[in-house]
Amino acid sequence: MRTPNLLWPEMTTTRFVTAVAFAFLAFILMPSTSAADELWMQAYSYDLPDEMAYYDGLAKAYSAEPGSPSVRITLEKWDHAHAQIADWFAAGKGPDLIVVPDIWLAEFAPDIEPFEPYVTPQFRHEFHEVLYNKGIYKDHLLGLVWATSTKALFYRTDLFEKAGLEPPKTWAEQLGAAVALNDPPNVHGLGLPGAREYETDDNFFFYFWSAGGRFFDENGKCTLNSPAGVQALQFYCDLVNKYHVTQPEVTTWNRKQTRGLLEKGKLAMFAEGPWVIEQMRKNAPGVPFAVVPLPILKEPVTQIITDHLVMARYSPRKEEAARFVQFAYRDEHRLAFAKKGILPEKKAVGQDPHFQNDPNWRVFVDVIPSGQTIPLMQWEEVGIAVREAMYQALTGRQTPKEALDALAETVDKHVAGQK
Repeated sequence: MRTPNLLWPEMTTTRFVTAVAFAFLAFILMPSTSAADELWMQAYSYDLPDEMAYYDGLAKAYSAEPGSPSVRITLEKWDHAHAQIADWFAAGKGPDLIVVPDIWLAEFAPDIEPFEPYVTPQFRHEFHEVLYNKGIYKDHLLGLVWATSTKALFYRTDLFEKAGLEPPKTWAEQLGAAVALNDPPNVHGLGLPGAREYETDDNFFFYFWSAGGRFFDENGKCTLNSPAGVQALQFYCDLVNKYHVTQPEVTTWNRKQTRGLLEKGKLAMFAEGPWVIEQMRKNAPGVPFAVVPLPILKEPVTQIITDHLVMARYSPRKEEAARFVQFAYRDEHRLAFAKKGILPEKKAVGQDPHFQNDPNWRVFVDVIPSGQTIPLMQWEEVGIAVREAMYQALTGRQTPKEALDALAETVDKHVAGQK
C-alpha cells in the first residue's frame, strides 16, 4: 500500500497522477486545526458510556503534564476503519498513534513502528503475558493491547436451579445440561451461531483449543484438520444435528442474533464476551444469569480478542508518542477505561475491586492466563475459509474431516503465498 519514493524526472504520467492523488489525500486527512507539533491519536468506538469524555479527559490530563504538547484524540466508528487506516499508511501522513485490530497487524506491519525501543522490562511485566505477546509479529512488538476481551459461558441460573443442575465444567456436562433444559420453542439448550459471517468461527475455536488443537505444527503446516479439530467440529455438528439442542436453522444465525435469544430468555446457555454482562443487566433485567469458564475437554481455555495501539512509521513525533503511551497506560487511566466495559490488560488493574468483587466480571479476568489467540497473519481469507468449512459440515455437505482437510489445504496455500 505504500507509495514508492520516486524522483520527479523518472515519473510516468500514471505515477505523477498517483503522487498528486496521494498528496491531496494526505492534505485532506490531516485535521485542519492541528498544530505542527500536536500529537494525534485515532481511536475507534466500542459504544461504551461516555467514551469520548474519557478520551477528552485523557488528552487534557496529558497536555497538563509539564513540558507536554497538546494531544488530539479522535474517535470514530469501525465501519470504514480498515480503508481509513490503509489510506493513511499509503499517504504516509495521518495520526501518530492508531488503534488497530489484531487481525490487521500483519497486513499493516511494514507501516508500523515497533515499540521495543520504547518499552522497559518493568513496563512489559505489568501486562498479562499472553496479552503482551499478542502484539508480537515476526519478533517485533507492533502494538500494545488497548482493548481486549475473553469468552465465558453465560447460563440461566433459574433454569439450572429448577432442574437441580450445576453449571457445566466439561463438554459432557454441557451436553447433558443442554439436553435436559432444551424445551423448544420456549428455551433452547445452547445457542450456537452458524452463519458464514465474522465471529462464527470463534465458537468452533473454543472447542478446538479445549481439545488440545493448535493451528500449526512445528513445521508451519496447518493442523486444523488434526484429530482435535475433527473432534471439535464433530461435537459442534452433533449439538446441532444429532442432539438438536440449539436454535433451529443454525446456519442462518450470526453471533449477535444468537445473543438476542439470550436476552429474550430463550437460551439456557451461550458463550460470549464480557460486554454481555451490562447488556443483559440493561436489556434483560428479568432474565437471571451467571457466568462460568468455558467447558473443557482436555485444557482450560478462553479466546482472547485484542485491539492494539500502534505507532505509525511515518510519524515525525515518535519520542513524544512513546511518552504519551507511557502516560496513557498508567494504572489509573487504564482502570477508568476498563470500568466502562473493557477488560484490563494490566495485571494490577485486574485486581481492582471493580472486577474482583463482581463474580461475573471476575470470571472474564481470571481466565486471561489460559487464553488462546488466533495466529497473527493476514487473516481475512483464513476466516472466510474456516466459516465455509463449518457451513459444509453443519449442512452435511461434507463430513467434519472432509471439510477440515479442505480448510487445511486452503490455509497452507494462503500461508505459502505470504512468504
